[in-house]
Amino acid sequence: MRATIKDVAKAAGVSPSTVSLIINEKPVSISKDTREKVMRAVNELHYRPNQLAVGLVTNTTNTIGLILPDSNNPFFAALSNQIEIRLRHENLNVIIGNTGGDPKITRQYLRIFSDRCVDGIVLAQMDFEDGEETAKCQELLKSIDIPVVYVDRVTDDRNHFSVEVDQTQIGYLGTRHLLELGHRQIGCASGSIRLNVNAGRYRGYCMAFEEYGLEVNPDLLFCDSMSIECGRKALPCLLGQNVTAIFAFNDMIAYGIYQECRSYDLSIPHDLSIVGVDDIALSDIIYPPLTTVAQPMAEIAEHAVSGMLHLLKNQRERQETAKLNPILKVRGSTARTE
Repeated sequence: MRATIKDVAKAAGVSPSTVSLIINEKPVSISKDTREKVMRAVNELHYRPNQLAVGLVTNTTNTIGLILPDSNNPFFAALSNQIEIRLRHENLNVIIGNTGGDPKITRQYLRIFSDRCVDGIVLAQMDFEDGEETAKCQELLKSIDIPVVYVDRVTDDRNHFSVEVDQTQIGYLGTRHLLELGHRQIGCASGSIRLNVNAGRYRGYCMAFEEYGLEVNPDLLFCDSMSIECGRKALPCLLGQNVTAIFAFNDMIAYGIYQECRSYDLSIPHDLSIVGVDDIALSDIIYPPLTTVAQPMAEIAEHAVSGMLHLLKNQRERQETAKLNPILKVRGSTARTE
């Protein structure tokens, strides 16, 4: 059985209160000999404090819930790693929930984290195709009343902090780069355009066309999912529209286009230029290296954690949104059209 503070006290020949004072490093006058006996007993019995009991006293659990839409996506896997490292540095534990983008599973995790009395929640998706599902999640968050940091979503809820990357700028930078290279038939391969993140990127695409005095052809938008499979499906459809370039709304979609290009014996970038989004690790390794619009992952994690720490200290103080800018990284997958 797990050793208790009473077991440590008995082994050291002291009272449980004395053990508590020593292991919690309270500034009280206790002899060196007593401290050594207590710590020897702690080590021999492999004693660890009961965190549930500690939580009842402090009204904290030193635990943060992190909800991700897709842990299979390397972007979210890397982001969760960055956030976890920073939280661990602050002596905060992390419980991760992967929803697969399902609002019902999102609500399940919100309830689970609430029942486990986490101190705060970092939420990497709070936007769904069905507006009613989004509203249900919002109402649940209000009812559980836990400090929340939203990543890639701005909200007017109280008791929150938002970290937002300018999604419109992402779409604008990627599309403008292709327009500067002389491309005019530029296809888009996207997940659902009903999601705010994709709507923002498409808005940036349209802004770049308007800047060049060009009309946007809605037939050049292919919507499916933010996955490799989307890229595979998108290529034949967009080739049918005579595109010379494709702006993929994330790097995973771009990888699918790369794969499908082999079936069509297309050379990148000579036959087709491709731009992705996220700058995940493989994008600099595949051939040719993928031109992509990078989201500043380290900054996202840094702001998310600092925002959470502020909320934990000032739970009723309203927070402003941290707004971050993307960066275009030009590599070998784009070239000037002939």
